[in-house]
Amino acid sequence: MRDKVQQIFQDLVGDKAERLLADTYLADVNSIVTAALAAENPQWTNEDLIEKDGIGQNLIDWQSDAAFIVALSLYPERFTQEEIQEGVRALLLHVSAVG
Repeated sequence: MRDKVQQIFQDLVGDKAERLLADTYLADVNSIVTAALAAENPQWTNEDLIEKDGIGQNLIDWQSDAAFIVALSLYPERFTQEEIQEGVRALLLHVSAVG
């Protein structure tokens, strides 16, 4: 399933598809998210910033799950039932870990 998602995004966005791999840490995106939140909350202390930095980390940890949802939404006919089950299980693991 992950290979199929990767191929769909490779076809759509080329090499940038590598940014959607589950084992890729998008430090640049994490920094952008933290900076945007900090700009909205100028009263935050350094300790607040360190704590809120985790928001970006959690967002980027979901990039491969988000890629699966988008790929499935765009090309449902390209996925087998087993691949859909695998993608849903992976997503539910993240959801249960947060909840």
